[in-house]
Amino acid sequence: MKKGLVSILIPNYNYSRYLRNCLDSVLNQTYDNIEVIFRDNCSTDDSLDVAQRYIEKFKQKGIPYSVSSNKYNLGSASNSIKCYNDSQGDYIIYLSSDDAIKPDFVEKCVSVFEKNPDVGMVMTHRDEIDENGNVTETPPFYNQSCVIDGEAQAAVFMMSGIAVPSQCMMRLGYYVRSTKGRTVPFQICGDWYNNFMMSCCSDIAYIKEPLCLYRVHSGNETNISEENLLGIFEHYQLINMFKGLSENYGMHKPLLRYNEAVEKLGSMCLRYALKMLKNNKNNIANKYLMLAPIFKQDIVNDENYNKLKSYINLNDEELKNAIFQFEAENNLNRVVSYDPPEGFIAIDI
Repeated sequence: MKKGLVSILIPNYNYSRYLRNCLDSVLNQTYDNIEVIFRDNCSTDDSLDVAQRYIEKFKQKGIPYSVSSNKYNLGSASNSIKCYNDSQGDYIIYLSSDDAIKPDFVEKCVSVFEKNPDVGMVMTHRDEIDENGNVTETPPFYNQSCVIDGEAQAAVFMMSGIAVPSQCMMRLGYYVRSTKGRTVPFQICGDWYNNFMMSCCSDIAYIKEPLCLYRVHSGNETNISEENLLGIFEHYQLINMFKGLSENYGMHKPLLRYNEAVEKLGSMCLRYALKMLKNNKNNIANKYLMLAPIFKQDIVNDENYNKLKSYINLNDEELKNAIFQFEAENNLNRVVSYDPPEGFIAIDI
């Protein structure tokens, strides 16, 4: 029986520096029934030239590979939709052109789909890769590979997005059902919204192996949204949209976590404030510290909140020493893996 076709969709804008690594990772997949749709969004660098140089490489491997370019910059979301409209796969993945996937990413995701017909999306764990190609290992979100009931996973998505697009493969039928032709009003949080919608329509699987390399660099949209505060405001809007969707779908578990999710934004403001202070953007850091009590009123009594507030007017040398001491005393990054939600089914990969 012929294996299902996997469409790897690669929307791109000005990521020629990372594009070879991305395309090489696709060429090296162990799963042989794939198609690749690359669409450039009117880049000002040589991205299109780089992509076109791979036409012969994909042809030699017998992999259908489409390269196209928009006449005008349509925005990230519209460019991704155009990629999707050109695809024919039974499964799809939106692979960011600055990211990469391990050789067995597609094979292992499809294997999970084949064994679990009610799964609409497979998420894999990821490691991080910096601008220079240095890889940092991170702890898996869940401590084992598993299949999770959609409502239970929606409750987790209320608190955390978990996965960027390059970590996710979706089954076409469930993806179509989850989108229903909607356009989402998010510039930054659209992927998180899509993950939540998938959990409204299907079970979700998680693979704890780091099968994706997520690029962390100064030019990505996440960093920009942190500096202009768009991300935190969209996050609040997102949580409230999840609340309404949960009510519409009759899902009680996500609703139980609504207040907790809003309060978490207060703690996130502290992380952003620290990051801004480290980048000598004290004015932006101060804005985050003013926002934090709006989401979590009692954060004003938090020791870390008051420490960060006291750093705002320090000179450069004092600030550097204060941040060094703060980070030595506090680890604000996740260092543990969580048990999957109750009722999960463990799977072997």
